[in-house]
Amino acid sequence: MKLCDEVHGKYVRTLGHAGLFLVLGAGAAYGQSYDITPLVGGMFGGTIKLEELNVPNFHAHLEDRLSFGIAGGVRFDGDDCPDCDVIEFRWMRQNTHLSLHQDPLVVQPLAATVFHPAVTLDEFLGDFTREIPIKEKKVRPFVTASLGASLMSAPAASTVRFIFGLSTGVKVFPKPHYGFRIQVEYLPMVMHAELQRVVCAGGCIVALTGGVMNQFDVMIGPAFRF
Repeated sequence: MKLCDEVHGKYVRTLGHAGLFLVLGAGAAYGQSYDITPLVGGMFGGTIKLEELNVPNFHAHLEDRLSFGIAGGVRFDGDDCPDCDVIEFRWMRQNTHLSLHQDPLVVQPLAATVFHPAVTLDEFLGDFTREIPIKEKKVRPFVTASLGASLMSAPAASTVRFIFGLSTGVKVFPKPHYGFRIQVEYLPMVMHAELQRVVCAGGCIVALTGGVMNQFDVMIGPAFRF
């Protein structure tokens, strides 16, 4: 089981790297300009439903932590705005922990002592961005719709889940080829019916159930345009 999870994770990461190279390669092949933006920020929220053998269902919260990653994409001319449409591939990572919030009288002592597992989220997103031209040409507000997958890695198992996002922000380019970008994003994750073990120790088995996990990202980074 562990070997399968490792192979699955490597396969998803390989697809992510391939997606980035394909996006940038397409821009070079057709003579389009492209953007590269290293990103750092914070990821907030993330309450998920859990269930444990012989224990009533309860909730845990992903601790708010820093996130980091990189986005790369190709710029296109729109019908009404030159150089305003961007298609990007973005990878983001968050290293965090699950924090249990429950009455200790309800949860078994064993579960309470072992349940603070490390969780890593690797997010692979396709971003479709529309920049909004304003009078100040060096500043461009934008809106983005995103689709992708998240590899959630816990001590007991890893699995891939569907994510989508809506975001807005602003890009500032004081010079033609470099500037910075600020972005705020709502990024829910679909927790499908397939259960995922999180941690198992001394008979304690915890699994994720279905639903939607809501998260919010705030990101900033230097932007390079070629």
